Amino acid sequence: LQTSRRSSSDGWQQQPCRSQTRRRRHRKKPGADEATNLYQRVKMRFEEEQQLLSNSPLPAKLSKELQKIFASLQLSGASIKFASSICLGLGSPTDSRDARLQLALWMSALKDEASEAGDSDKDVLAASAPLLLAVDPAFTPEDEQLLSSLGVTVGDPTSAASRYSALPLPCLAFLPHAPNFVINNFLYENWSKSRLHGHVLLGNSLASLRTNLSAPVLRQLGYIESAAEVCVEAVSSSSLANRADEFFTAFNDISLQWFPKIEKDFIGEVESSLGEPVYDCADDRLKDLLGF
Repeated sequence: LQTSRRSSSDGWQQQPCRSQTRRRRHRKKPGADEATNLYQRVKMRFEEEQQLLSNSPLPAKLSKELQKIFASLQLSGASIKFASSICLGLGSPTDSRDARLQLALWMSALKDEASEAGDSDKDVLAASAPLLLAVDPAFTPEDEQLLSSLGVTVGDPTSAASRYSALPLPCLAFLPHAPNFVINNFLYENWSKSRLHGHVLLGNSLASLRTNLSAPVLRQLGYIESAAEVCVEAVSSSSLANRADEFFTAFNDISLQWFPKIEKDFIGEVESSLGEPVYDCADDRLKDLLGF
């Protein structure tokens, strides 16, 4: 992948915030046998969550809406064939059931429609997404092993932002409850008509963020606020999870979004007005809302 001209906007590397970031929890490094057993337990739990999700109506609903999006954008007809997909802010599947459910949803969204026709043995991930990338500083060695077994490359959070704008299109961006500054950086890295037009976002509702975040926070998240003006929600968060179901904590406020119509003048005006994101979160309350 080529290096982006905007590599300096990497929030995980540059720490664009004057406050101290949260400390990561350190666990004692397990021995070889213990690590193998832990990975097997994580994999088994993930497969259980994957089966649970497959028995729900969510995968079929996502597949149906993705086919509509691809047909509207005239991307490979109505066939769901992403050239790439990136996942940011998943969290640790080893430590979190929500992260395992979110990972299962990501894999489900990438399935080729041929698998719906009964070809259950087909390697749909290889067919649908030649490049799969996941980035999160919370990943453990077991998480990385699980992701690798699914055909996912684990990116280095200290250098990943330079790759955001080089991912082949069409691209599925999966941002399940990612920190707000990470979402904002991702949009900035892809702030052009062609890049946004080729992305489908499955993650925090941009419209919800624009509505619910305070003005001081939104002033620092200008690309989220601007993108919310031109994105369309194909599947709302309320359709994916409600307070009564077992998926609520994993999928609340996650929606399927895309950018069917973007004026070139709009892109230029926003970029010239906002420039590169800079975050001032000396106030602890702002720091938490930005996601540091």
